[in-house]
Amino acid sequence: MSNTKTILFTLSLLLCKATAWAQWDVSLAQHWSIKGYYNPSVAGATEGIRISGAYQHRWSGIEGSPKTAIVTADTPFRFIGKQHGMGMVVSTEIMGQKRNSLLAAQYAYRQKVGSGYLSAGIQAGIYQLAFDAGNLTLANDSVANNTVMIRTNFTDRSVFDFNAGLSWKGRHFFAGISVMHLTSPWFYAQSDSTLVPVASPDSIRRHIPRSYNFMASYNISLFYPLDIQPMIWVQGTNATTQIRATMKAIFRQKYSGGASWVKNDGYVFFAGALIRGVEIGYAYSLHTQGIGKQGNGSHEIYIGYRIPIDAFDKKSTPGKSIRLL
Repeated sequence: MSNTKTILFTLSLLLCKATAWAQWDVSLAQHWSIKGYYNPSVAGATEGIRISGAYQHRWSGIEGSPKTAIVTADTPFRFIGKQHGMGMVVSTEIMGQKRNSLLAAQYAYRQKVGSGYLSAGIQAGIYQLAFDAGNLTLANDSVANNTVMIRTNFTDRSVFDFNAGLSWKGRHFFAGISVMHLTSPWFYAQSDSTLVPVASPDSIRRHIPRSYNFMASYNISLFYPLDIQPMIWVQGTNATTQIRATMKAIFRQKYSGGASWVKNDGYVFFAGALIRGVEIGYAYSLHTQGIGKQGNGSHEIYIGYRIPIDAFDKKSTPGKSIRLL
């Protein structure tokens, strides 16, 4: 596995070349809890049905700031003696009265390699677009007492969207790489609310940019009952890159907390707990650069639940022995 780790680390360095950030895809503060949104290869990576949801209000305090809700679900299964995974992703991003929605299905193939599992996955879905999420700008509304607000271009189009990913998970180490929006689907965007299905003189041809993700984490057991998990996430396109470094502490496998540094953006502080099998978390993002600096920070909540596969197995109930009848 040393060669695999070396390759993944080298890819992360290559992705770090760009310096600006203008992503189409939302960057969740608690990304480790909902990795399936970014990498389909993690579908079926746990021994049970996993359901995860996240809600993020980005740049609160700015009128029209985007709000995003994401739900993922996946489960492992065996077929012809091999291990597979399947899952689904549902996401909605709202800005003002406009909404972008994604509905997608995932498949992953898992193979034991060394002390862990190597997984390859694909995702296919339909994106319903109402605005250009990759072109958000800050403006002042002079009519409303110079209120700070977010503006973007509007559209009305449904496109097919495809993702692919590769990951390796061992007892303590995880690393994954993925490509989102493989075909860079195109659409026409306009600066006003008059939408037409074909190109018009005032419309602009736009693409959802192909984006790349590299995630890695390592679990360090310092002493019982405390674990430390350093993480790195590089998220970028051909022109922009965001780097997020995280340090997470876990106490008794029930309580967690930590902080992240986000290049060209700011800092994130988060905490979570496992209560009766339900995992919950909250994160606050403090923006020191970019659009978010004009607002009151970003807020995010997460909830997750895992159902063991054997929970659906039929269990025999005690009864009389047929020999006694």
